[in-house]
Amino acid sequence: MGTLKKMTKLFLLLVITLVSCSEDNLQEIESDKVSYNSIAEFFMENGVKTQEFTVQADLGGTITGEQGTEITFPENAFKKDDGTIVSGPIDIKVKEIFKASDMILSDKPTNALDIFGGETFLLSEGETAVLAEQNGETLSLIPGKSYSVKVPSAGGADPEMRPFNGTFDNDGNLVWNIASERDQAGGFGMNYVAPGSYIYDVFQIGWTNCDKFYAYPGQKTTNHVNLTDSPNLDETVVYAVFKENNLPAVVKLTTEYASGVVSYTNSLPVGLEITFIGITIKDNQQYLAKEDKTIAVDEEFVMNFNPVSTDEIISVLEGLN
Repeated sequence: MGTLKKMTKLFLLLVITLVSCSEDNLQEIESDKVSYNSIAEFFMENGVKTQEFTVQADLGGTITGEQGTEITFPENAFKKDDGTIVSGPIDIKVKEIFKASDMILSDKPTNALDIFGGETFLLSEGETAVLAEQNGETLSLIPGKSYSVKVPSAGGADPEMRPFNGTFDNDGNLVWNIASERDQAGGFGMNYVAPGSYIYDVFQIGWTNCDKFYAYPGQKTTNHVNLTDSPNLDETVVYAVFKENNLPAVVKLTTEYASGVVSYTNSLPVGLEITFIGITIKDNQQYLAKEDKTIAVDEEFVMNFNPVSTDEIISVLEGLN
Protein backbone atom coordinates (compact mmCIF):
# COMPACT_ATOMS: atom_id res chain seq x y z
CA MET A 1 0.00 0.00 0.00
CA GLY A 2 2.84 2.38 0.90
CA THR A 3 4.56 1.61 -2.39
CA LEU A 4 1.36 2.43 -4.35
CA LYS A 5 1.07 5.80 -2.60
CA LYS A 6 4.68 6.59 -3.42
CA MET A 7 4.16 5.67 -7.08
CA THR A 8 1.01 7.80 -7.21
CA LYS A 9 2.85 10.79 -5.76
CA LEU A 10 5.71 10.34 -8.23
CA PHE A 11 3.25 10.15 -11.13
CA LEU A 12 1.45 13.32 -10.03
CA LEU A 13 4.80 15.11 -9.61
CA LEU A 14 5.82 14.06 -13.12
CA VAL A 15 2.54 15.31 -14.61
CA ILE A 16 2.84 18.65 -12.81
CA THR A 17 6.45 19.00 -13.99
CA LEU A 18 5.53 18.24 -17.61
CA VAL A 19 2.62 20.69 -17.56
CA SER A 20 4.85 23.34 -16.02
CA CYS A 21 7.54 22.78 -18.65
CA SER A 22 4.93 22.91 -21.42
CA GLU A 23 3.56 26.20 -20.09
CA ASP A 24 7.09 27.60 -19.85
CA ASN A 25 7.80 26.56 -23.44
CA LEU A 26 4.51 28.08 -24.60
CA GLN A 27 5.30 31.35 -22.86
CA GLU A 28 8.75 31.37 -24.48
CA ILE A 29 7.25 30.78 -27.93
CA GLU A 30 4.61 33.45 -27.39
CA SER A 31 7.23 35.93 -26.17
CA ASP A 32 9.21 35.35 -29.39
CA LYS A 33 6.19 35.96 -31.62
CA VAL A 34 6.34 39.29 -33.44
CA SER A 35 3.08 41.16 -33.92
CA TYR A 36 2.69 43.77 -36.64
CA ASN A 37 -0.03 46.36 -36.44
CA SER A 38 1.01 47.99 -39.72
CA ILE A 39 3.11 47.31 -42.80
CA ALA A 40 5.54 49.96 -41.54
CA GLU A 41 6.19 47.85 -38.44
CA PHE A 42 6.83 44.83 -40.69
CA PHE A 43 9.48 46.76 -42.64
CA MET A 44 11.05 48.12 -39.45
CA GLU A 45 11.43 44.63 -38.01
CA ASN A 46 12.59 42.80 -41.16
CA GLY A 47 14.55 45.39 -43.14
CA VAL A 48 18.35 45.42 -43.31
CA LYS A 49 19.95 46.31 -40.02
CA THR A 50 22.08 49.33 -39.26
CA GLN A 51 25.82 48.77 -38.94
CA GLU A 52 27.76 51.08 -36.62
CA PHE A 53 31.34 52.34 -36.93
CA THR A 54 33.59 54.98 -35.37
CA VAL A 55 35.76 57.38 -37.39
CA GLN A 56 38.05 60.20 -36.28
CA ALA A 57 36.49 63.21 -37.98
CA ASP A 58 39.70 65.26 -38.14
CA LEU A 59 41.68 62.34 -39.59
CA GLY A 60 39.12 60.65 -41.84
CA GLY A 61 39.30 56.96 -42.62
CA THR A 62 37.77 53.97 -44.41
CA ILE A 63 35.09 51.61 -43.13
CA THR A 64 33.89 48.37 -44.75
CA GLY A 65 30.34 47.06 -44.49
CA GLU A 66 29.38 43.44 -44.02
CA GLN A 67 28.46 43.10 -47.71
CA GLY A 68 31.65 44.68 -48.99
CA THR A 69 30.77 48.37 -49.33
CA GLU A 70 33.83 50.54 -48.65
CA ILE A 71 33.23 54.12 -47.54
CA THR A 72 36.15 56.54 -47.30
CA PHE A 73 35.88 59.85 -45.45
CA PRO A 74 38.40 62.67 -45.92
CA GLU A 75 39.75 64.61 -42.98
CA ASN A 76 37.73 67.50 -41.53
CA ALA A 77 34.65 66.76 -43.68
CA PHE A 78 31.84 67.16 -41.13
CA LYS A 79 30.16 70.09 -39.41
CA LYS A 80 27.47 70.71 -36.83
CA ASP A 81 24.30 72.69 -37.49
CA ASP A 82 25.98 75.87 -36.21
CA GLY A 83 28.81 75.46 -38.73
CA THR A 84 31.42 74.20 -36.27
CA ILE A 85 33.91 71.83 -37.92
CA VAL A 86 33.86 68.53 -36.05
CA SER A 87 36.92 66.83 -34.59
CA GLY A 88 37.37 63.68 -32.55
CA PRO A 89 35.40 60.43 -32.81
CA ILE A 90 32.09 60.39 -34.65
CA ASP A 91 29.54 57.61 -35.08
CA ILE A 92 28.87 56.41 -38.63
CA LYS A 93 25.72 54.36 -39.25
CA VAL A 94 25.46 52.41 -42.50
CA LYS A 95 22.92 50.29 -44.35
CA GLU A 96 23.75 48.22 -47.45
CA ILE A 97 21.16 46.83 -49.87
CA PHE A 98 22.05 44.73 -52.91
CA LYS A 99 19.35 42.06 -53.20
CA ALA A 100 15.75 42.30 -54.35
CA SER A 101 14.57 40.65 -51.13
CA ASP A 102 16.27 43.30 -48.99
CA MET A 103 14.89 46.09 -51.16
CA ILE A 104 11.37 44.82 -50.46
CA LEU A 105 11.89 43.98 -46.77
CA SER A 106 13.40 47.45 -46.24
CA ASP A 107 10.86 49.18 -48.51
CA LYS A 108 13.71 50.69 -50.54
CA PRO A 109 12.75 50.03 -54.19
CA THR A 110 14.41 51.41 -57.32
CA ASN A 111 11.67 53.89 -58.29
CA ALA A 112 13.24 56.96 -59.87
CA LEU A 113 12.76 60.21 -61.79
CA ASP A 114 14.48 60.59 -65.14
CA ILE A 115 16.40 63.71 -66.16
CA PHE A 116 13.13 65.32 -67.30
CA GLY A 117 11.31 64.54 -64.05
CA GLY A 118 9.32 61.63 -65.48
CA GLU A 119 8.61 58.47 -63.47
CA THR A 120 10.89 55.55 -64.26
CA PHE A 121 12.94 52.89 -62.49
CA LEU A 122 16.51 51.66 -62.14
CA LEU A 123 18.67 48.55 -62.31
CA SER A 124 20.76 48.60 -59.16
CA GLU A 125 24.37 47.83 -58.28
CA GLY A 126 23.70 48.65 -54.64
CA GLU A 127 21.93 51.08 -52.32
CA THR A 128 23.85 52.65 -49.42
CA ALA A 129 22.69 54.79 -46.50
CA VAL A 130 25.13 56.81 -44.37
CA LEU A 131 24.36 58.78 -41.21
CA ALA A 132 26.98 60.66 -39.15
CA GLU A 133 26.50 61.67 -35.52
CA GLN A 134 28.51 62.98 -32.59
CA ASN A 135 27.06 62.73 -29.09
CA GLY A 136 23.66 62.11 -30.64
CA GLU A 137 23.76 65.23 -32.85
CA THR A 138 23.33 64.64 -36.58
CA LEU A 139 26.23 65.94 -38.67
CA SER A 140 26.36 67.12 -42.28
CA LEU A 141 29.11 67.43 -44.87
CA ILE A 142 30.94 70.71 -45.23
CA PRO A 143 30.03 72.27 -48.63
CA GLY A 144 32.54 71.14 -51.23
CA LYS A 145 33.52 68.07 -49.24
CA SER A 146 32.58 64.55 -50.28
CA TYR A 147 33.19 60.96 -49.31
CA SER A 148 33.61 58.00 -51.65
CA VAL A 149 31.57 54.80 -51.82
CA LYS A 150 32.97 51.64 -53.40
CA VAL A 151 30.49 48.83 -54.05
CA PRO A 152 31.09 45.33 -55.43
CA SER A 153 29.67 44.94 -58.94
CA ALA A 154 27.32 42.17 -60.02
CA GLY A 155 26.87 43.33 -63.62
CA GLY A 156 30.37 44.35 -64.67
CA ALA A 157 31.61 47.51 -66.35
CA ASP A 158 28.79 49.60 -67.81
CA PRO A 159 29.23 53.20 -69.04
CA GLU A 160 25.56 53.95 -68.27
CA MET A 161 26.03 53.50 -64.50
CA ARG A 162 25.49 56.67 -62.50
CA PRO A 163 25.29 57.74 -58.84
CA PHE A 164 21.82 58.62 -57.55
CA ASN A 165 20.57 60.38 -54.42
CA GLY A 166 17.55 59.05 -52.54
CA THR A 167 14.76 61.41 -51.50
CA PHE A 168 11.36 60.75 -49.96
CA ASP A 169 8.02 61.89 -51.35
CA ASN A 170 5.11 63.19 -49.27
CA ASP A 171 3.96 59.64 -48.56
CA GLY A 172 7.39 58.53 -47.35
CA ASN A 173 8.26 56.54 -50.48
CA LEU A 174 11.90 56.48 -51.57
CA VAL A 175 12.55 57.99 -55.01
CA TRP A 176 15.94 58.13 -56.74
CA ASN A 177 17.26 61.21 -58.55
CA ILE A 178 20.43 61.35 -60.61
CA ALA A 179 23.13 63.05 -58.54
CA SER A 180 23.43 66.49 -60.15
CA GLU A 181 26.17 67.51 -57.71
CA ARG A 182 28.61 65.51 -59.81
CA ASP A 183 27.93 67.75 -62.80
CA GLN A 184 28.82 70.80 -60.71
CA ALA A 185 31.96 69.06 -59.50
CA GLY A 186 33.07 68.27 -63.05
CA GLY A 187 31.60 64.95 -64.17
CA PHE A 188 29.49 62.20 -62.67
CA GLY A 189 32.30 60.87 -60.48
CA MET A 190 31.51 57.21 -61.28
CA ASN A 191 34.33 54.81 -62.09
CA TYR A 192 34.52 51.07 -62.63
CA VAL A 193 37.47 49.55 -60.80
CA ALA A 194 38.71 46.17 -61.99
CA PRO A 195 38.19 43.36 -61.22
CA GLY A 196 34.64 44.18 -60.08
CA SER A 197 33.70 47.36 -58.23
CA TYR A 198 32.23 50.81 -58.79
CA ILE A 199 33.44 53.83 -56.89
CA TYR A 200 31.66 57.17 -56.76
CA ASP A 201 31.68 60.41 -54.79
CA VAL A 202 28.89 61.48 -52.42
CA PHE A 203 28.23 65.13 -51.59
CA GLN A 204 25.42 64.74 -49.07
CA ILE A 205 24.59 62.45 -46.16
CA GLY A 206 21.75 59.98 -46.71
CA TRP A 207 20.77 57.36 -49.29
CA THR A 208 22.84 56.90 -52.45
CA ASN A 209 22.70 54.38 -55.25
CA CYS A 210 25.00 53.03 -57.97
CA ASP A 211 22.42 52.44 -60.73
CA LYS A 212 21.40 52.85 -64.33
CA PHE A 213 18.09 53.85 -65.90
CA TYR A 214 16.24 50.85 -67.25
CA ALA A 215 16.10 51.11 -71.03
CA TYR A 216 13.95 48.99 -73.33
CA PRO A 217 13.66 49.61 -77.08
CA GLY A 218 10.39 47.70 -77.62
CA GLN A 219 6.74 48.33 -76.87
CA LYS A 220 5.79 49.36 -73.33
CA THR A 221 2.45 49.26 -71.60
CA THR A 222 0.52 49.97 -68.41
CA ASN A 223 -0.76 47.25 -66.07
CA HIS A 224 -3.43 47.46 -63.38
CA VAL A 225 -3.12 45.31 -60.25
CA ASN A 226 -6.54 44.52 -58.80
CA LEU A 227 -6.37 44.33 -54.99
CA THR A 228 -10.01 43.51 -54.18
CA ASP A 229 -8.80 40.24 -52.60
CA SER A 230 -6.55 42.06 -50.13
CA PRO A 231 -7.70 41.68 -46.49
CA ASN A 232 -6.54 45.24 -45.72
CA LEU A 233 -6.13 47.55 -48.69
CA ASP A 234 -4.86 50.46 -46.58
CA GLU A 235 -1.85 48.41 -45.43
CA THR A 236 -1.10 46.69 -48.75
CA VAL A 237 2.09 47.20 -50.74
CA VAL A 238 2.82 45.89 -54.23
CA TYR A 239 6.18 45.54 -55.98
CA ALA A 240 7.15 44.51 -59.50
CA VAL A 241 10.45 42.59 -59.54
CA PHE A 242 12.77 41.41 -62.30
CA LYS A 243 16.46 41.07 -63.16
CA GLU A 244 18.63 42.04 -66.09
CA ASN A 245 22.36 41.32 -66.38
CA ASN A 246 22.17 40.02 -62.80
CA LEU A 247 20.98 43.42 -61.54
CA PRO A 248 17.67 43.75 -59.65
CA ALA A 249 14.86 46.17 -60.44
CA VAL A 250 12.25 46.48 -57.69
CA VAL A 251 9.44 48.88 -58.54
CA LYS A 252 6.88 49.88 -55.92
CA LEU A 253 3.42 50.54 -57.36
CA THR A 254 2.04 53.58 -55.55
CA THR A 255 -0.44 55.10 -58.02
CA GLU A 256 -3.98 54.10 -57.07
CA TYR A 257 -7.05 53.43 -59.18
CA ALA A 258 -10.54 52.31 -58.17
CA SER A 259 -9.65 48.64 -57.62
CA GLY A 260 -5.98 48.75 -56.68
CA VAL A 261 -2.71 50.15 -57.98
CA VAL A 262 -1.34 50.83 -61.44
CA SER A 263 2.16 50.80 -62.91
CA TYR A 264 3.81 53.93 -64.23
CA THR A 265 2.14 54.85 -67.53
CA ASN A 266 3.65 52.95 -70.47
CA SER A 267 6.60 51.80 -68.38
CA LEU A 268 6.41 47.98 -68.47
CA PRO A 269 8.07 46.24 -71.43
CA VAL A 270 5.62 43.99 -73.30
CA GLY A 271 6.79 40.39 -73.09
CA LEU A 272 9.00 40.93 -70.03
CA GLU A 273 8.84 38.16 -67.42
CA ILE A 274 8.17 39.83 -64.10
CA THR A 275 7.03 38.90 -60.59
CA PHE A 276 4.47 40.93 -58.68
CA ILE A 277 4.64 40.72 -54.89
CA GLY A 278 1.88 41.93 -52.58
CA ILE A 279 2.16 42.06 -48.77
CA THR A 280 -0.41 43.20 -46.24
CA ILE A 281 -1.19 43.03 -42.51
CA LYS A 282 -4.51 42.60 -40.73
CA ASP A 283 -5.09 41.84 -37.03
CA ASN A 284 -1.40 40.91 -36.60
CA GLN A 285 -1.65 38.38 -39.44
CA GLN A 286 0.53 38.72 -42.53
CA TYR A 287 -0.73 37.96 -46.03
CA LEU A 288 1.28 37.40 -49.20
CA ALA A 289 0.38 37.41 -52.90
CA LYS A 290 2.81 36.37 -55.65
CA GLU A 291 2.03 36.53 -59.36
CA ASP A 292 4.55 35.54 -62.04
CA LYS A 293 3.52 37.36 -65.21
CA THR A 294 4.59 37.92 -68.77
CA ILE A 295 3.68 41.54 -69.37
CA ALA A 296 0.72 41.88 -71.74
CA VAL A 297 -0.74 45.03 -73.25
CA ASP A 298 -3.07 46.98 -70.93
CA GLU A 299 -3.67 44.01 -68.67
CA GLU A 300 -5.57 44.04 -65.38
CA PHE A 301 -5.13 41.07 -63.07
CA VAL A 302 -6.17 40.12 -59.54
CA MET A 303 -3.63 39.35 -56.82
CA ASN A 304 -4.73 36.55 -54.50
CA PHE A 305 -3.57 36.86 -50.87
CA ASN A 306 -2.93 34.00 -48.46
CA PRO A 307 -2.11 34.06 -44.73
CA VAL A 308 1.59 33.38 -44.14
CA SER A 309 4.33 33.73 -41.54
CA THR A 310 7.29 36.10 -41.65
CA ASP A 311 9.60 33.20 -42.49
CA GLU A 312 7.40 32.21 -45.42
CA ILE A 313 7.47 35.77 -46.79
CA ILE A 314 11.25 35.94 -46.47
CA SER A 315 11.64 32.57 -48.17
CA VAL A 316 9.54 33.66 -51.16
CA LEU A 317 11.43 36.95 -51.46
CA GLU A 318 14.83 35.28 -51.27
CA GLY A 319 13.76 33.18 -54.22
CA LEU A 320 13.73 36.38 -56.29
CA ASN A 321 17.44 37.14 -55.65
